[in-house]
Amino acid sequence: MNQKYFDYLREEAPEAAAILQSKSFRSLLHYPRHIYTNTYDHSVRVAICMAWLAKRGGTDPASAVKVGLLHDLCFVDYTSKNDHPGLYCFYHPEEAADNANREFGLSRREEKAIRAHMFPLSVHLPSSKLAFHLLLADKAVAVYELTLGVRFLRTRLSRLASKRILRKI
Repeated sequence: MNQKYFDYLREEAPEAAAILQSKSFRSLLHYPRHIYTNTYDHSVRVAICMAWLAKRGGTDPASAVKVGLLHDLCFVDYTSKNDHPGLYCFYHPEEAADNANREFGLSRREEKAIRAHMFPLSVHLPSSKLAFHLLLADKAVAVYELTLGVRFLRTRLSRLASKRILRKI
């Protein structure tokens, strides 16, 4: 991942530095996400998208980056058998919100946004702009990551994302 992305996150949300350096967040490097990536990279991409949306949508960039980084703070490898009953998509927002709140502290609005980020699969409705932005950013990044396996699309999308996002930095 490009160092400019990390610098951008630290600029938008000073608290991002502590999250990015924490042992628990760094452990997300070992949990797969969307076939071709890991949860750490996925969360960083969502946070970048959240910062971009926050500037254009009138939400607090620091809060947006924080929920973007922490929305999947769930330490379960969903690709292998685990102790959790049910499907990962249904229980991970709850577990991520609990983990994030315990380790980093969340406002009520941030916690609700994380719990609702899997709507309509979760029972929580997005109830704020922050929650709606997280829902959109997570889905957009997931589609981007799923296309990473197709070489042609990976090259085109990476160039486009770099031009659009890094140009603003």
